[in-house]
Amino acid sequence: MMSQVKFGQYAIEHIHEFRNELRDEASRALSGWAGKVAAVLLIFSSLITWYTLEGAGNPAAFYTLFTYVPVILLVLLYPILSLLASSLEKYAPTLVDAGTLGVLLGFCATLHFAFAPDQDPAARAQLHLDLSGQLNFVLLMTTALSYHTRFRITVIRNLSFAVVAVAVIYGISPEYLTDNFIQVLQGVSAGTIFAWLFFQRIQTRFYYKSIDADTRQHLYNQLSKLVYPHQLAMIKAGDELEDTMPVEKSQAIINVFDVQNSSDIKHERTKSFFLDVFRAFSQICMMGYRHNPLQSRAFRLKETGDGFISSIGYPFMAPDNTSLADHAVATALMMFRAFNTEVRQFQYTHPIKAAIGLAYNSVQGTFQSSGIKAYDLFGDALIQAYRYEEIRKQPEIEQVIRQRAAEEGLTHYNILIIQDVVFNSLHERYQQLFHRIDLQEVGYLIRQDAKARFVYFHILE
Repeated sequence: MMSQVKFGQYAIEHIHEFRNELRDEASRALSGWAGKVAAVLLIFSSLITWYTLEGAGNPAAFYTLFTYVPVILLVLLYPILSLLASSLEKYAPTLVDAGTLGVLLGFCATLHFAFAPDQDPAARAQLHLDLSGQLNFVLLMTTALSYHTRFRITVIRNLSFAVVAVAVIYGISPEYLTDNFIQVLQGVSAGTIFAWLFFQRIQTRFYYKSIDADTRQHLYNQLSKLVYPHQLAMIKAGDELEDTMPVEKSQAIINVFDVQNSSDIKHERTKSFFLDVFRAFSQICMMGYRHNPLQSRAFRLKETGDGFISSIGYPFMAPDNTSLADHAVATALMMFRAFNTEVRQFQYTHPIKAAIGLAYNSVQGTFQSSGIKAYDLFGDALIQAYRYEEIRKQPEIEQVIRQRAAEEGLTHYNILIIQDVVFNSLHERYQQLFHRIDLQEVGYLIRQDAKARFVYFHILE
């Protein structure tokens, strides 16, 4: 009982959605098997009544074939009319009421034709007896089916139907009404009880259906925080998670971002600052995102406390026609601008600067073999990009960078360091930004890229 109260309260709180559910139920009842079965039963009832009255010599028997025609036409034509005018579906509950009232009036018309000729008292009494069961059944069926948001509306409707039935039958045959008044009360009462059970069933189904839909939507919303939109679409279409992202070996430029001396930042909003920076970077990565072909400005690989790693060219293709190197440098410069914007909003008392390392080499996608199957990248490009970002900390390299910054009048600066492969692939307008360091001259070897002869850097405010 408490559960039913909960279902009823939920339906009231979501009255608009509940009304739509009832409208759809009523529309399905009219156009589905329930309506077709009702139409067939009415046709058979008309034929049996005609055959019975015809056999009894009733001259008005022929007219009983048409007493339910309006209701039969409503049921048969509704699917077609609702296709031609979809707005008709919103009136489905009213049409159900009209149809059930039509059945009741059709039965009254049948009584009129059945009692039309003069009959001897014995034959008339037998006819009253034969039709008493039909009266009970018709009232039960016409009052049991209802699609209203409040049950009291159904009760009012049923009482109205009862009044109409009593008034019309009294006008046709007061004797028949007197003999079957108990049948009227029983039919309306039983129909109302069935209507209450029917109403409760719809309320219960609406509750569980809505809760299930809300749960699915919540899960969908949460899952969208873990995977990309195209992955959601593919999973929804039946694909396995492991088939939603590329896993073959390829080539890409890895971007490793890190905040210089991040451990020296002492502020109550430090965590919030980093989250704002990474949120801005994620938005940059998603620029131009689309599926088929799978592309975006960059692929956000991971956040590492004070660092951010992204991939250009794999698993998402670059969305423009420039070289991969040009695209990677342009993306890095966008990140520096976004970073500087967040630093200004942070309003820290000391300068905060960052560094980015870019390296081009092999990468490959993978899903973890067990547990939560997160997508990840591995390969030489990641190892080298880490190393190129950290190379600024080596005394030999740091001295060259600091000397160049002093020449430009900079004490605090952002640093972009790129591999020679990336530099050689750049357009001239980007190459002019960088300064070269001869690794042999400074006596430094990059073990993760032992064949590298030069490294290139660009400093900016």
